Amino acid sequence: MSCKGTCVLNKASPGRYVNGQKRCQVCNIYLKWEGFYCPCCGHKLRTGPRNTKYKIKMRAMKREVI
Repeated sequence: MSCKGTCVLNKASPGRYVNGQKRCQVCNIYLKWEGFYCPCCGHKLRTGPRNTKYKIKMRAMKREVI
């Protein structure tokens, strides 16, 4: 699967995972998308950070919001 370029239409502004954005590893772009798969390439979207430091930061930010 490869990027067809249609994902640019759903490109998200900064804020990332805390604001409900998801990342496509194939297209290398953050999307504001409700589904679990990229609308462009069909690859599964990442819904959270991989790095432990950023996971902790995200959990703290979610607690502040609630």
